[in-house]
Amino acid sequence: MADPPDTENPPADAFPIFLLGSGRSGTTLLQKILNSADDVMIWGEHGGFLKPIARAYFDHTEKPKVNQAIFRRNPVAKDPNLDFNRSMLTKIGYSWMNWYGRREVAANFAGLIESFFHPPGMEKRHWGFKEIRYGGNDRAIEMLAELFPNARFVFIARNPVDVIASQTALGWGSRTALGTGWKQLAEVWAARNRGLLEFQRANEERTRWVRFESLISKDSGAVDDLFEWLGFETSDRQGELVDLQEGIWRKPRRDGKPHRTMFSERKLRHIARIVRGPSRGLGY
Repeated sequence: MADPPDTENPPADAFPIFLLGSGRSGTTLLQKILNSADDVMIWGEHGGFLKPIARAYFDHTEKPKVNQAIFRRNPVAKDPNLDFNRSMLTKIGYSWMNWYGRREVAANFAGLIESFFHPPGMEKRHWGFKEIRYGGNDRAIEMLAELFPNARFVFIARNPVDVIASQTALGWGSRTALGTGWKQLAEVWAARNRGLLEFQRANEERTRWVRFESLISKDSGAVDDLFEWLGFETSDRQGELVDLQEGIWRKPRRDGKPHRTMFSERKLRHIARIVRGPSRGLGY
């Protein structure tokens, strides 16, 4: 599953990095590892607020009514200080009167996103965020790819049974009726990782998968490969972060057994059926 480093086509000098994956897959550990590199600031989760922004963006760029009402009459931006009351109203379409054209839509939406994650005065060249809420039926990643053509996307995966067991142990899905939260969690995992895989297949040169199991094994070379692809230098700091064994590792069961032992063989078979497609695509 791991892709070889693209040493012949290194990234541009400065580019955003978007780190995505399911919750309880090691996203925070990988965020810390990326932030241990020089000139990198990967911010934390933000509740997935880019989902409605993505809908608004694609409404502007794809809906025929919006395209005809605004961009056909507004091929280029207008001077916002014009006296529109003296203009020929039939030409500007007063009810849909706006100053911006198609080109400004991308610039304005990109500027909105950067205002949250790349504030003025930020000195680090590489900015971005990690989020566990994108990749299902939303189009947030697709929007990011269009607005930031030099962005790099880093996805992290973990064995889905371990992910779902860890989520269940923390009470995720506990409000689901009839105690079927584990099933809902499996469906969410499958949808999210299916979406990430589809994006990766369409954007292979901009995307890298990291497996959690490889990330926590210093001998795997996973961090070295990822940093080489990003054009970053490794140091002892990355290994020190792995040695901390915090987060996922610090949530053991009282009996010392893996969390996955909470599931009966019947539930394990059911989970396997739900996650089969993306699980195989990720090498599990």
